[in-house]
Amino acid sequence: MAEKAFFEWSDAISVGVDAIDEQHKTLIGILNRLFIAIVERTSNEVTIEILDALIDYTKTHFELEEKLMRDAGYNAAEYALHLQQHQAFIAKTSEIARKHLVDGKSISFEVVHFLKRWLQEHILGTDKKYAAVLQKMGLPAPALAAFAEGDRAAKEAAAPKLRKWWQVW
Repeated sequence: MAEKAFFEWSDAISVGVDAIDEQHKTLIGILNRLFIAIVERTSNEVTIEILDALIDYTKTHFELEEKLMRDAGYNAAEYALHLQQHQAFIAKTSEIARKHLVDGKSISFEVVHFLKRWLQEHILGTDKKYAAVLQKMGLPAPALAAFAEGDRAAKEAAAPKLRKWWQVW
């Protein structure tokens, strides 16, 4: 019997925008790798690589969301709130990485569950809300096309950090 992933993608968390959904799937995959690294107590180097990949790819993902919102003329107050949530998440994950790298603190299951819970709540709340508005307004196709190319480059740049789980050891 196959083991269940820590965080599984499902259509229930789809925002209905393929480019965003694909990036969410990538983020979930990285988070699953981080969970496995913690369960298996892999080296600090590997854990930091995975955490760095999570932070780097999250920044790429947030840039796409923010660009789509700006290009569509999304409500300024809602955009500001969404941006604030993004900044807080990056600050929190960067602090987790700093504590792990500099202070030698382990990344706990509580931290990984926090990251999972935050991502789920963000997708199901603010992401679904803005995606519905963007779909009603008509998605800004040039922004999606430009980011599709940039997303491929971001994945390629992160590839060394995103080794398959069996390559971690």
